[in-house]
Amino acid sequence: MGRTLGRIIAVVTAPVTLIDRNLGNIVRSVAFTAIGSSIGGPLGAAIGATLAGGIASLDRPRSQPSDTAATSLKTSRPPRVGAYGESRQYGSYILYETGGNGAAIDGYAVHDGMMTAPVAFYIGDDKVTHKSGVSYPGGLVNGLPDGRYGDDTTRFYWTDGRTPGTAVPVIYNDLPGVWSANHRGDGVCLIYTRFASVKSKNFLTRFPNGTPPASVAARWQKCPDPYAADPCDDSVWTWTENPIRQLMHYMLYREAPKPTGPVTAPGYAAELMALRVAFYNRKIAPSLATWRAASDVCNEAVTLKAGGTEARYRSCLSHNLTTSHGEVKAGLLTLCDGWMATQPDGSLAVYAGKYYTPTVTIGPSEIIAYEWEGVGVDDDSAVNEYVCSYVSKAHEYNSVECDAWRDEDDIEERGALLSDTLDLQTPSWGQVRRIAKRRMARTNALYRGSVTTNVAGRVVRGQRFIHLRIVEAGTTFYDGPAEITSVTRNNATGGVSFSWVAADPNVDAWNAATEEGNPAAVGDRVAQTPLDTPTITSAVLDYSDSSSGDGSGARVRIIAAGPDRDDLTWYARWKTSTGSVWNESEYSDIDPGASVELLTGFVPVDAMIDVQVAYQVGDGRVSDWSTTATVNTTTSGMLTEDGDMMITEDGDEMIEE
Repeated sequence: MGRTLGRIIAVVTAPVTLIDRNLGNIVRSVAFTAIGSSIGGPLGAAIGATLAGGIASLDRPRSQPSDTAATSLKTSRPPRVGAYGESRQYGSYILYETGGNGAAIDGYAVHDGMMTAPVAFYIGDDKVTHKSGVSYPGGLVNGLPDGRYGDDTTRFYWTDGRTPGTAVPVIYNDLPGVWSANHRGDGVCLIYTRFASVKSKNFLTRFPNGTPPASVAARWQKCPDPYAADPCDDSVWTWTENPIRQLMHYMLYREAPKPTGPVTAPGYAAELMALRVAFYNRKIAPSLATWRAASDVCNEAVTLKAGGTEARYRSCLSHNLTTSHGEVKAGLLTLCDGWMATQPDGSLAVYAGKYYTPTVTIGPSEIIAYEWEGVGVDDDSAVNEYVCSYVSKAHEYNSVECDAWRDEDDIEERGALLSDTLDLQTPSWGQVRRIAKRRMARTNALYRGSVTTNVAGRVVRGQRFIHLRIVEAGTTFYDGPAEITSVTRNNATGGVSFSWVAADPNVDAWNAATEEGNPAAVGDRVAQTPLDTPTITSAVLDYSDSSSGDGSGARVRIIAAGPDRDDLTWYARWKTSTGSVWNESEYSDIDPGASVELLTGFVPVDAMIDVQVAYQVGDGRVSDWSTTATVNTTTSGMLTEDGDMMITEDGDEMIEE
């Protein structure tokens, strides 16, 4: 429904024309660059509006979830995956075998590094539970009401990414020569499923969808706290949904330099910590106050219309480890409408999405040249609807749409619906709509432009909001708060060049009752109805002599009750009460009805005969067998043709007159 929009601020690598405010001539000495080198690492071309002084939230591409967030992968070199918050992850196949006993065994690598705790386990789209509860590392699962995974046919195992890892004996014992106790998966979260072999007639009951891929919902990586005495000490990290804390974790754990030697080398851990601390001291510590403030903004309580509160910004981002650092960091910033900028000392200042009163003013004494746009936004760039999506736990951690964020007045005024999508990895639909409100205000702001300053203008570095005054020949073009969307040094003037957009101080005003909207509807999934077990109403000894044309002997006539369906195939089986082998017959041409009559083949006389019935429906599922009914086939006690001897399900003799 959405469409791709043009950039809000034109950021190009060619020189742009600016008007000198004093001389009125053309200045062509300023060039905006799409990617700056002063950030301290590659930011990735996908960031778009990223400049040498900061990462603005304006028009940032959405970070894509990991490849295994929606399905399993079967490839020879799958990417490793990292995840934050609480989400559901499939995995990449590492094992796809059939044991000598016929069991189907699948293994998956799910996550690089330790998880905090599992939340739910899935086989296909079915949520399953363990018979032993959530005890490490899993085992037999409980069957579902319709028979799926029942009769102890299915096992689900998981590991939490610890080092050394955990080998699963049930798996490697089934696959000698293929899997062993050394297959631990150190430092990687693994899951295994084992589907026992079953008779073909029961296969569709136990596994109606075959042996589908497994997945696990979990609370994933623990993250540092900017208020901790030592944020580099991973032993005190805790689980969080705070995107700023997750960003700090990503930079310290994923982006920071690592030793070149193997992880098993002596001294690796000490060298790794030394590199992490040096990176922290250079990139984060000098601007730690901004990290703490941004983290606090994310934790602020926002009122919900249903009552209670939620944190302002929450994240459940997952990513491939092959994704560029810049794209992952941009994704985390997007989840809090955040902004990152390089300070003069080379450290990174961070802001979460909340307006603050500017403390820096840029005016005529700092401005050398400027470009001003105050005629509004044309239809090629404007947005008056954001189609909002979020990750819903109520929908088994799938991405679903909530109410779109719309500017009805703008739609009516333009006579056009200008739509874009906003699909965020957050568990909160209200958060997506709050961010949509901020993005729309920025996108459709009436005033915007670019400014080149002298040396005094360098004070804007590390500032998200400034007070901007643009005055020309006694005419004030703009005098108010502005959000800096990109900034770079200007070698010609000794100052900086930045692009800006008018900021609305009221952008964070929020009325939950009218603005929160509604989440995606939760409807009952259309599921197969469990098959009722049939019952035997009566079981009658039926004796045939030679005059019947098919030989003499005893048989059992069964009256059974079951569902009244046209697609039923009935089965009856018998055995002697002291025996263990059932003799089974199929009845495919029985007229439909709530009650059916079945006649077994010949059974031994002068014996106690057990009988049971079952049925199969058109989709291949077979019901459970009925409770056993027992018939006495002693011929000496048989009645004359005036009556038959009948044994009911309870074993009592009855006379049918």
